[in-house]
Amino acid sequence: MESLNDIKDNLKSIFKDEVQLYTLKGVEKASLFLGIIATFFIVTIVILLGIIFGSIALAKYLNLRLDHEFMGYLIVAGADVLLAILLLILVARRKVPLLTNLFVRAIVSIFKINEDEDQ
Repeated sequence: MESLNDIKDNLKSIFKDEVQLYTLKGVEKASLFLGIIATFFIVTIVILLGIIFGSIALAKYLNLRLDHEFMGYLIVAGADVLLAILLLILVARRKVPLLTNLFVRAIVSIFKINEDEDQ
């Protein structure tokens, strides 16, 4: 009877250890995923700041070259609007957001999903 109690205690201990292991694995994968998202947003913000300051610098340069007070700003704003329209057309034709593949690859690599398991 004592050996059955020992086996029962061992099984309880193993079960608790397995639960802790899977909890830690889940936390690890979630933190990797959140790290990728945070990194993406930080890089996106830095790129957007570069685009904004670059656009301002280009507009000021065009103002100086054209000897006009605000024509450079209008030209840069028009180019930005044209680029936004082209991106919207691209997304509408593809019917998939632009960075979907990037996020799918990140999720697949984090959760170690095999391509054979897509069904």
